[in-house]
This record gives sequence, C-alpha cells and structure tokens, in this order.
Amino acid sequence: MVEAIAYVGIDIQFTRLTAEDRERGLVFLYLYDLPYADLTAYAGVIITNHVEEQFLMEHKAILDEYLLNGGVIFSLTEISLPWLANVANWKRSPIPLKDREIIIEPSDCSLFKGIEPYDINYRKGVRGFFSRGYFEKIPAYAEVLITDQSGVPILYVDRHSTNGTIFAGAGTDIYKVFIHEENTSKKLSIQMLACIREEAIRNYANGGISK
Repeated sequence: MVEAIAYVGIDIQFTRLTAEDRERGLVFLYLYDLPYADLTAYAGVIITNHVEEQFLMEHKAILDEYLLNGGVIFSLTEISLPWLANVANWKRSPIPLKDREIIIEPSDCSLFKGIEPYDINYRKGVRGFFSRGYFEKIPAYAEVLITDQSGVPILYVDRHSTNGTIFAGAGTDIYKVFIHEENTSKKLSIQMLACIREEAIRNYANGGISK
C-alpha cells in the first residue's frame, strides 16, 4: 500500500506544507494539476477549503473514478456545488461562534480518539475555531463524527455511497488548525492521516486498486 496522501489546494501560504508535513507523507497537489495527476499514487486525497469549486465541478469525473476504485477523499471544503458524491451544500450555522459547542459523537472511528472536546472547542480560551457551518442532510448510512448542541452534522464518514470512503467536514482544516496546540487536539492531524490510510487499506482489501 502507498503511504503518500495528496493535499489539494491553491498555492497560498496557508496551504503550503512544512518539512514535518512532508515527513508524514503529505504531498501538495496544486488544484489545477488535478487533471494530470494519477490519484491512485496516493493512499488518500485531502481537499482543503482553498479550492475553486467550479474547477472541481468541471473535473468531477476524476474524483468519481478515484472513489469508484476505492479511493479515500477527505473534504474540508465549505461545499456549494455538487462535485463530491452525495455531499450536500455547506450551511452557515445560526448559532454564534462564541456559543456553539462542538460535540464528539461516540464512534469506532479513531479520528477523535483520546481528544478532549474542550480542546477542539477552544484555542487559547477562545471558542469558534472548529467550524462555522454544518450539513443540512447526509447520506442515509453515513456515520456522524461531530455535531453541535443542535444535533446537526458537522463532520461525517460515508463508506456506502461509493466504492471508496468520503470524510466530509463542514469547512475547517482540521489537519492544520490544531497542529501546534499544546493539548490533546495536537494529535488530530496525525490521527487524520492514520484514518485515511486505514480506510485505504480496508478498501484495497475489498477490491480497490493500489500501486
């Protein structure tokens, strides 16, 4: 199984990878190089919030083919166009950020294992960094990983809509935003990559392709 994971975005400061990121197996994939990339070279694809959705819409067939063959996509985008299979549009939460509580739902998924809810709700005592939005609807068999106090889904995993796996998060780069924190949330970036690789292994065992 391959270990590399693509990190897709436009080339701006926030999307640039560090030496530590590259040591972890992340490879920056410039959004506009997507049509020329071989996605099967990656254990998974992280799509940041720094993308042009119209471009992704025009090249939706590439993502569909990747998922058909057992690929893993982790979307961190505030989606407003249907470029990712069965992922609904992002909605802005009516709850003010300072009042919104992020809730980790019970799950067998290891993404948030050992992470204290407080640590993803607050950074340096300020609340509101995890997400501003939610999904109005999700696929029937999706597993919800994060909600807020109103019960709306903020992050989920869908292993049934395609032959692959889709993690859909409502607009927060959970890989980068907590990476330098000095609490349990610091583990989130490493666990995110581990989850992607676990799903890739599972999908490959079930007949997905790999190099």
